[in-house]
This record gives sequence, structure tokens and C-alpha cells, in this order.
Amino acid sequence: MIKFVIIEDQPTAFKHLKGILDVEYTHELKFSGTAGSIKDGIELIENENPDLIFLDIELRDGLSFDLLDHFSSKVNFEVIFISGFVDYREKAMDYFAFYFLSKPVMIEKLKLVVSKYLAKKTAFDLGKYLIFKNQINAIKTTIALPLNNGTFNVIVVDDLIYCEADGSYTNYYTIGNKKYTSSNNLKKVEDLLSNSSFYRIHRSILLNLKHIKQYNNNGKLTLSNNKSLSVSHRNKKGFFKIVRLMNYTLD
Repeated sequence: MIKFVIIEDQPTAFKHLKGILDVEYTHELKFSGTAGSIKDGIELIENENPDLIFLDIELRDGLSFDLLDHFSSKVNFEVIFISGFVDYREKAMDYFAFYFLSKPVMIEKLKLVVSKYLAKKTAFDLGKYLIFKNQINAIKTTIALPLNNGTFNVIVVDDLIYCEADGSYTNYYTIGNKKYTSSNNLKKVEDLLSNSSFYRIHRSILLNLKHIKQYNNNGKLTLSNNKSLSVSHRNKKGFFKIVRLMNYTLD
């Protein structure tokens, strides 16, 4: 039986989550305790040695990253994050293959996440955690690109000129004429950058609008790296709308 703890500083949220788990996973999960702060959470984990932790990101004495950093050299549990953070955080979690539940926790979403964990019984990935922590702390000023060799490269979002689909891969082009290739498809990248200045100008190109130098009525764009691209006919209307909202002046 899998031992789990809940580290959550809101009593109502704790009761709601535990109530669902008690009903849905009576034979699979065993509750081993709860805490509402970083200090108490560290003590709980050390005493109970759980297999699985449901962890709120914002606790009453700070962000739960401090708790995870305490165990960074001896992690032997998995984490399912729970947070009322904005949608960007959820997308970042999905991007780095973490388990994540947004508040208020929905039963079907919880069952999906827990079922995935039970099927895989994965271990906490320190590398992915550090990348995600950087994403949160940077407040979306950077993006971590998972490269084909299994490593990550962190770049400033504003330095990313455009992304280009390459089958199931994505090529990233940045200032300084640098190019990176990721194993993620363009749709996942678009979801992650949906709240930034990026727009899909056609099916295979996701463009950072901040890097447009010139645009003409034929749908031709010139970028800051002097690359020429075209906006598809079906995307022109949306393209004009978004650049006007962002107060861009185009030729």
C-alpha cells in the first residue's frame, strides 16, 4: 500500500482532497499525516517516509520549494503539486511532466493524475524540479527547452525569435543566430507560451511578435534577424488584431 501525506495550509482544501482520496483509493493509498508549513512538512516527511506527497506550492511560511530543497540530495518520493496559481504554472508543470492539480481540485482530474502515478509509480525528478522552480521564480522571463540529448537549455523568452515545427520536433531560433531542437511538438510549446507575445502565423511557425521589423500587405514579415516569413491567409485577421492590441506599428 502506498503511503501518502498532504502538505496544505488551508483546512478546507485539505479536507476536500483527503475526502476524495479516502473514497476513491481506499485500497491503494494509506494516509500518513498532514502539515501546513515548510517546517512541519519537513518533519512529517522525515518521520513518515511517504511514497507520495500532495504538496501545496504556497504554504503559510513560504513556497514549498524550500521544503523540496531540503530533500534535494535524498529524494525517495513523488510529488503531486496542488496550487491556485495561474494557468501558466499548470502548463509549465505539464511541459516538464510533473503531476499537477489546480485548485479547487476536481474529482475527475484528481483520479486521472493519481491513476497515472499508480500506473507508473515514478520517482521525483530533481532535474525537472530545478527547471520548474526556475520557471516559477523567473515569472516567465525564461523558458527551459528540453533538448534531444535529454538535457535542458534555459533561454530568455524575449530572445526567442520564432519556433518552427519539424515533424514531432520543434526548432527554436534565438538572437545571435542560435538554433535549438526540442523533442516537444509545436502545440505544446504554443500552450506554454500562450500568455506571452507569441502568435501562430501559420501551422508550422510560432512567432515572437516583438521581433517583427516590417510587414507588408502581401503577408510578408521581416524579423529582427532579417529572416523573412509569411503569415497564412487564414491567420491574417487574427494576426492584425493581436498586433494592434499589443500596440505594434507595422508597415
